[in-house]
Amino acid sequence: MSTERVTISSDCALEGMLTKQGLTCGAVICHPHPLYGGSMHNNVVEALEEGFISSGFSTLRFNFRGVGWSEGTYDEGEGEVRDVLAACTHLRGVLGQTARLVLAGYSFGAWCAARAASQVKDLEDLFLVAYPFSRYEAAPIHAFPGRLYFVGGSQDDISPLDQLMSVYEKVDGEKYLKVLPTSHFYPGVEDELRDFVRQVFGPTSSKV
Repeated sequence: MSTERVTISSDCALEGMLTKQGLTCGAVICHPHPLYGGSMHNNVVEALEEGFISSGFSTLRFNFRGVGWSEGTYDEGEGEVRDVLAACTHLRGVLGQTARLVLAGYSFGAWCAARAASQVKDLEDLFLVAYPFSRYEAAPIHAFPGRLYFVGGSQDDISPLDQLMSVYEKVDGEKYLKVLPTSHFYPGVEDELRDFVRQVFGPTSSKV
C-alpha cells in the first residue's frame, strides 16, 4: 500500500491524496462545505478513508477548488460537481476502467457526490453521510439507480433525521442505513462510522 499527494485535472488543478492498494476497487471521498472550513483533512472524511482502506479499497480524497492547494474559487456547487467527476476520472485512470468505484461524501460533499453520481460511468455505490437536507433538495439521490448508503445523526439539525427517514423510505432500490448518536459534525463517533464502512464493504460484508 502506498500513499501520495496527487494533482487532479478538473478545469482547475486540484490537490488530492491517493492511497493505492490493488486495482480492483476504489473510493472517491468528498469533503464538507469549503466556506465553513471543510477540507479533505476533516474527521469524517478521514474516518471514511480509513474504513475503505481497511476494506481493501484504494482511496482518493481531494480538496475542492479554492481549498488548500487546489486552484480556483468556490463555485456554488457547480464547479464542485465537475471536481467530483474529475476525481472519479483520475481514480479510474489509476485503477483501470473495470475497477469497482464507490463515490462517498459528507455534508456538502454528499450533495455534490449525489449530483455527480449519475454522470459517473458504471457507478454502482453512492455513500452519503449527513446529506444536508435542510439546505439542498433530495432529487439527486432519487435519480441514482445504484445502491445507496445513508449515515445520519440523531441530533443533526442540518441533516434532520426525520427528513433522512422520509427520503430513505422513498428509495425503491437497494439501500442501507446507519443512524449514529451525534450532531452534524460527528465528534467521537468516527470509530462507528469506520465500522459501518467495513460492515458494508469489507471482505465479510454483512450489509446491515
